[in-house]
Amino acid sequence: MSDHTRTALLRSLAILRQLQRSPADRDSLADYVRIVVDPTAYGEMRTKADQQLFANDIKRLRELGVDIYYHTGAYHLVSYGAFSPVGLGDDALNALAFLSESFGPGAPNSNAVQELVRQVADWLPESQRDSLVGRRRRLRMDLRRRDHDQIHPAVQNAIERALSQRRLLQFHYRSPSQADGASRTHTVQPWGLYFDTLRRHLYLDAYCLSVTGPYGFHRQELWRAYRLGRILPDEIKVLPDRLPPERPSRPRIPLEYWLAPEIARQDEITAHFDDTQLHERDAHGWLRVTATTHDLFQATRLLLTYGPYCKVTGGPAARQEMARLVRGMAGLYGVGAAETTED
Repeated sequence: MSDHTRTALLRSLAILRQLQRSPADRDSLADYVRIVVDPTAYGEMRTKADQQLFANDIKRLRELGVDIYYHTGAYHLVSYGAFSPVGLGDDALNALAFLSESFGPGAPNSNAVQELVRQVADWLPESQRDSLVGRRRRLRMDLRRRDHDQIHPAVQNAIERALSQRRLLQFHYRSPSQADGASRTHTVQPWGLYFDTLRRHLYLDAYCLSVTGPYGFHRQELWRAYRLGRILPDEIKVLPDRLPPERPSRPRIPLEYWLAPEIARQDEITAHFDDTQLHERDAHGWLRVTATTHDLFQATRLLLTYGPYCKVTGGPAARQEMARLVRGMAGLYGVGAAETTED
């Protein structure tokens, strides 16, 4: 391939990459080609020869099968059409189908993931693209949200801006734990977003600095998970203050619990928590497990899912919280105090 032919092909591919991002007019596409391929490409686009060179680069893409149309002053990429620049092996095709199946409606970022899958599929030969449908049911994760939270665009945009700029965030938060139903103003260090696969909600992982409400200002300085659907869009602010260089340390709360033989007879237990270690068994075959957690609320409620096959004996905070939960449940079911007496 001659240098001339190679340069011409690189110009066309640069145009294609830019159109993959968004529609663009001729001058914007020419500027991009000058940046990534040849600073002298198309001259100043004043002569017929320069304009024809650009038209030939577009024509080259269309001859390869790329579907491009011109409308209202801009070029639009419809699809790669017959041009299939990418071929994938079976493992990669299965992974692409897995993404498509798992990130369906209701899953976090489902629209963005489906658009990515669509774009990658558009690069594939027709036979590989058509095979994705038959591969989708082989393996999937259920990542659908189980709530009806409406996350306001103003909330999403402010959080993304605070995270990217590493700045403090302030917002009104309405929690059902507040009996008066009034929102509180939280000032936080935002450190990330995550999807809780157990509770099926989207959360902001943040270090809360302070809370202001009907009873005044309260300094907090603790880690909290904020459900995005409960952050109100009114007056959410990205503050000028920057995050510290390092994240604040998280608490390390000790856990000790015993699992019944029905759960742990073969020592094949799930390591739900950090530092999980298996220890001795008692005379009845119950297995002692120790671990640490930074979220006592979630840890105790997860252990509750074992029902009568798990007994929490430590550390002190975990045992106290579990006893409180069990007493509350016993009251709901009319179980007498004598039947729920702690050892």
